Amino acid sequence: MKNDALNRTKLNSLSKDAVILLLLQLSENFQLLSEQNSVIQKQNEQLIRQNESLKEQLAILTTHRFGRKTEASAQIPGQLSLDFGDQDILNEVEVIVEEGMPEEPVIEEVIVRKKRAKGKRAANLDAVEVESICHECTTEELTKRFPKGWHELPDEIYKELLYTPAKFKVLEHHVKVYAGDSDKGGILRAQSPSRLLSHSILTPELAASVFNAKYVNAMPLNRLSEEFLRSDVNIPRQDMAGWMIRLTDYYLNPVHKMMKAEILRSHHVHCDETPFIMPEHSKEYMWVFHSPGGRGSHPVFLYEYMGGRNGAVLEKYLKGYRGILITDGYQPYHTLMRKDGEIKVAGCWAHCRRRYAEILKTARKGQALTPVQAIAAEAIRMIDMIYHKDNHFKESSIEKRLTNRQQTVAPLVDDYFAWVKQTRNKICGSQKLTEALNYSFNQEQYLRVFLQDGLIPLDNNDAERSIRSFCVGKHSWHIIDSVRGASASALLYSIAESAKANQLKPYEYFVYLLKELLKYPRENVPEEELKKLMPWSEAIPDSCRKNKTR
Repeated sequence: MKNDALNRTKLNSLSKDAVILLLLQLSENFQLLSEQNSVIQKQNEQLIRQNESLKEQLAILTTHRFGRKTEASAQIPGQLSLDFGDQDILNEVEVIVEEGMPEEPVIEEVIVRKKRAKGKRAANLDAVEVESICHECTTEELTKRFPKGWHELPDEIYKELLYTPAKFKVLEHHVKVYAGDSDKGGILRAQSPSRLLSHSILTPELAASVFNAKYVNAMPLNRLSEEFLRSDVNIPRQDMAGWMIRLTDYYLNPVHKMMKAEILRSHHVHCDETPFIMPEHSKEYMWVFHSPGGRGSHPVFLYEYMGGRNGAVLEKYLKGYRGILITDGYQPYHTLMRKDGEIKVAGCWAHCRRRYAEILKTARKGQALTPVQAIAAEAIRMIDMIYHKDNHFKESSIEKRLTNRQQTVAPLVDDYFAWVKQTRNKICGSQKLTEALNYSFNQEQYLRVFLQDGLIPLDNNDAERSIRSFCVGKHSWHIIDSVRGASASALLYSIAESAKANQLKPYEYFVYLLKELLKYPRENVPEEELKKLMPWSEAIPDSCRKNKTR
């Protein structure tokens, strides 16, 4: 109380001007504090948003690293992420947030799981050579058991599957050499089979084994070398790599060129690219082009190493193509469309969905969705409905599918983009959601292309699946040593994937291909004969074909 009295006393002793000055100073201080408080409050709000964004990113990265590696969707069969090396395939978000999802209309399953057929084991062995082994009793055994005679009943039959690991055999060729008894005539050597590579132990069968191990099964050559060594055969990794490069240089380039010609006459082509490491050039890119076949063309997977990822490289490679490219949102494809005028670009709906699915990775089962997650869930519901309606006519004629798209699917697409534009104008505070909405907004022109053509799929999953072998492989062998190695790998992956796409056995087909190419001068195979060797040719022998589709 004493201090208060003193303060009142002091204040009472001040002049009127001093009191006014004091009040003005206090007012300025109060205003300054208010401004500082407002700034701090804004900074705090910004920090909260940044914290939420970081938590969102951390949850996504944690799920990428430790979560389930699946994104199976009944409405989007085969949807995959491009980073196949880590099998970075999105989790099925509807399952993750099952309890927290808002109610939505029940969508009929488009994909029906087949029941296990009776006799499935026997059916799995239909294509395997059978050796019959008879087990019977001796006459002495039978007479002792049945002294009054016997007769045979139907055999009891059971099957076992015998597997013999790979075996090596050295083929030692003794080529007879003759000389005349006189000085005339010179030296005559007996005929012997042509060799794949001069002064090399390589045979078509050995070459196909290396090809199948690395380019089909993604086994690094050093590991294959170790496997050979366990069979007492020492073939260094460098030798096998050299064989593959020389085979492409000597024999296989014409095959690759004819595959490209098939791609360039296709109605639509799936395109994608993925990075890899090359010591000489740091980060490089492998491209893949895929034609699913139809309208007179055949299934082809074409890998290409083009020494870059820019639009000029793409423009040069696709010069002369007059069709539709199905791609993600990579800008050079769109630039090429505007420059060329004859090329159309169709967008990928799976990429749209995937961006929303990543947001829902942060949701926890049993907990209510945040406003951002609820928006992402609504986007996924709308996109799934588009897939659902389109899949109903997947097996119908092109005309019926186009009619369905224009009458049934188009209104759903219109609703989705109207929703995107409306939602995009709201402040959401999530960087991931903003990016997802902007992606759809910017890609609308390309995402609508499928509505104009019954042959165009909704997504680019075919290309992403096709590049999977390379992506899985690159995480095993990490780098490609040279430009020649990159070009050879592109060619060999093309043959491997195209063989599989045409229901061929890669090993058997590669053996057959090399043996046939040996009959002609290097890179001088007549065009008509080369056509007979392509993976889609009806002239390919049955021994190279899968007997059935599993």
